[in-house]
Amino acid sequence: MKHCGLLLLVCACVYGAPVGPSLEPGSCKDPSTRGAAELALTRINRDRRQGFVFSLNRLSNAHHTMHGPMGVVFYLTLDVLETNCHVLSKRDWKSCEVRQAEDTPIYGQCKATIYINKVKRIVRLYRYSCIVRPAAPSRISRICPDCPSMIDQDDKSVLKTVKMSLEKYNRESGNANYFGLLNVTRASAQSGIAEFTFAEFTIQETVCSNSTDAAEAAKCALMDCEFAHKGHCKASYFQSPDGEDSFEINCDIFEPEGAEKEKQRHLLGGEHDHSHNHTQEDQPALERPVEKEPTILPFPSALSPQCSVGLKRGSSFIDKLFDEDPFFKPTAAV
Repeated sequence: MKHCGLLLLVCACVYGAPVGPSLEPGSCKDPSTRGAAELALTRINRDRRQGFVFSLNRLSNAHHTMHGPMGVVFYLTLDVLETNCHVLSKRDWKSCEVRQAEDTPIYGQCKATIYINKVKRIVRLYRYSCIVRPAAPSRISRICPDCPSMIDQDDKSVLKTVKMSLEKYNRESGNANYFGLLNVTRASAQSGIAEFTFAEFTIQETVCSNSTDAAEAAKCALMDCEFAHKGHCKASYFQSPDGEDSFEINCDIFEPEGAEKEKQRHLLGGEHDHSHNHTQEDQPALERPVEKEPTILPFPSALSPQCSVGLKRGSSFIDKLFDEDPFFKPTAAV
């Protein structure tokens, strides 16, 4: 009898256990799923602090689980392309231009888990990971032998381009404060009648006046507060046949993160002065209806059958980058 009682207890525990959410394959052509993919990419770009804005090339895999009667957790694989907009610009990816073959495209995939409840207007990006890589130089040279090719960002000519062009920008900008280097984001070189070096980099406002001598500017600390302006620059350098250096630079300066908050405080009659390197107490969050968090499952590795139809793309340069790269090919359909 003791053995039977134990057996019944085990059976009761097993059959009484709650049933977890079931992972269902989704359609890559379904409008709701595609809408979720666009929302996910928008949230991914908003969260990133370095690099360039990603654009959606296509949705290549999709699964989902239900959470309650109206909530859906999407597990999405997005084929993405790098644009020429830096993430600091906060521009929407739909308004950014994708890099073409002559500008060495950067391509790859983002895997995103996002929860959406349209009725309650809830959108939560739970996790994501992105892997991107540049198109191989051999591919670029076959279709555009004279196009610039990417080089190491710590190349001597790149460092010279960044240093000299940034000094030129500070001399001519008319900004109140000196801007210092944050990160080099992209570098390329082109050979021909002259040797050209191209560099893209981010800059940030420092605590020093713009009248600071260039020799002393390296000692200027970056302004460490939410009101510091940041920017993204594109620069070029070449040396003429007679040995004269020529630098060109163009920078876009973006509104600081704290600007909108400060504007709202001013509109509400708050303080009109702010200081740098200051701290503020966290403001209490607005109360929202409490909703049970959805269960987040491990990211699926199999390809949804509804995404395998028409998986092969066209014959464009970008299409071939994805189709011929084994790293970004999905596994077999379930």
